[in-house]
Amino acid sequence: MAVSVGQVEQLIEKIAPRSWAEEWDNPGLLVGSSAQRVEKILLALDGTMEVVDEAVKEKANLIITHHPLMFKPLRNLRMDNPSAMLALALFGHGISLYAAHTNMDKSILSSSKTFAKILGLEKSEYLDSTAEKLIKIVTFVPQDDVEAVRTALVAEGVGAGITDGEHSESYVECFYQTNGEGMFRPIKGAEPVIGGIDELTRVAEIRLESIVEERSLARAVRALHRAHPYEEPAYDLIPLMNTGKRRGYGVIGYLPQPMTLGELWEQFLYSLKKNSINIFPQDYDLSSVRLAGDFNRKIKKIAIANGSGNSFVQKAVSKGADLFITGDIDYHGVLDSLEAGMAVGELGHFLSEIPMIESLYEYLRNEKTMNDVEIVISSANKVPWLRRG
Repeated sequence: MAVSVGQVEQLIEKIAPRSWAEEWDNPGLLVGSSAQRVEKILLALDGTMEVVDEAVKEKANLIITHHPLMFKPLRNLRMDNPSAMLALALFGHGISLYAAHTNMDKSILSSSKTFAKILGLEKSEYLDSTAEKLIKIVTFVPQDDVEAVRTALVAEGVGAGITDGEHSESYVECFYQTNGEGMFRPIKGAEPVIGGIDELTRVAEIRLESIVEERSLARAVRALHRAHPYEEPAYDLIPLMNTGKRRGYGVIGYLPQPMTLGELWEQFLYSLKKNSINIFPQDYDLSSVRLAGDFNRKIKKIAIANGSGNSFVQKAVSKGADLFITGDIDYHGVLDSLEAGMAVGELGHFLSEIPMIESLYEYLRNEKTMNDVEIVISSANKVPWLRRG
C-alpha cells in the first residue's frame, strides 16, 4: 500500500527534525504536496536536471535530496530562468521533492558518524554541539477543539522526544491535559466564538500542555493561533531549567591505538575503496582525495566533519585533534590547521556526504510502513569532477 509524502516527511523528521536546521537553511518539502501518494522514491545528494530525468524514467513520485533545491525565493517561474527550470520540471511531471540538509547533518545518519565507525573511533562525541533550550507551552481549549489544536502543535515538533532522557527519542506526541473551566467577558469590538458582548461566559475547557524547543516556539505559537477556535487564545510560555538532547556537527574521538598518519590514511582509503560497509552506492574514484601533514607523525585523536569544514578548524584544534577529516576546506584553512599541528584529510564534498544517502536508504527501508514503497539511490548523482586519464 502506498504512503503519502507527508508520512515520509514524518519518518525523516523523527530523526532529523526541521527545527534542527540552521536559520539560513531551507529543508522540508520544497515542491509538491504532502498528500501525494508515493510508490517509488529516488534518493540523491543534489536535485539536478539529470536526477529529475532519472526520476521520470524510474517513475518515482518523490525525490529526497540532502542539499535543498533552492535557498532563496524564486522571483518568477519563467521557462528561461535557470533557477526555476528544475521546479517547473518537477511540477510538470508530478514529482515532489523533499530536502533534509543541516538537520540531517546533526542526525544519526550523519556521514561523520559513518566515517568514525570505519576508523573505529572510541570515546567519541560531537565536534561542535549544542543543547536546545526548552519551553513549556500551555493553552486552554474548548473540549471539542482539543484534537485540532494538539495536532497542529504536533506538526511543529511540540511533544516530540526532545529532552535529554535516555529513551526520549522513542516518544512523540507527549502531552498532558486536565479538565477545568475558563471564563471571560467580551467587550465592545470583540467577536467571540462563544458567549455575547458584556456577558461573563464560562466554558468547559481542557488545559493542554507540552514541551517545545525554543527555536520551534514561534512556529508553534502561530500554529496554535491558526488551530484555536478563539480569536484571542490564552496560552502560557514557561522557560524550563531542563535541557534538550545534545546534537551537533561532526565527531571527534580516539583511535584504539596510535598510528602514523601515513599508515592511517592508507588503511582508511583502503576501507573506502573496499566499500566494506556499503557506504557508496557506486564504485567512486577516490583519486582526488587529498592529505596534508607529516606522514610519520603519530595520530591518536581524529575530528571529522562531512561537507564544508572551514568553520570547524578552530574547534578541532581546540579539542586537540591530530587529524581533521572533512569534505572540503580552503587553502588558508589547511595552512591554519598545519600551523596548529593538525593534519588535514580532504575527501571532497560529494564523497564526504554520499554515505548519508545510503544511511537514509537503510533507515527508510527498515520502516514497516515503507514495505510497499520502492526506494532507489540515484545513479545520475555523482562526483562532478572528471576522472583522470
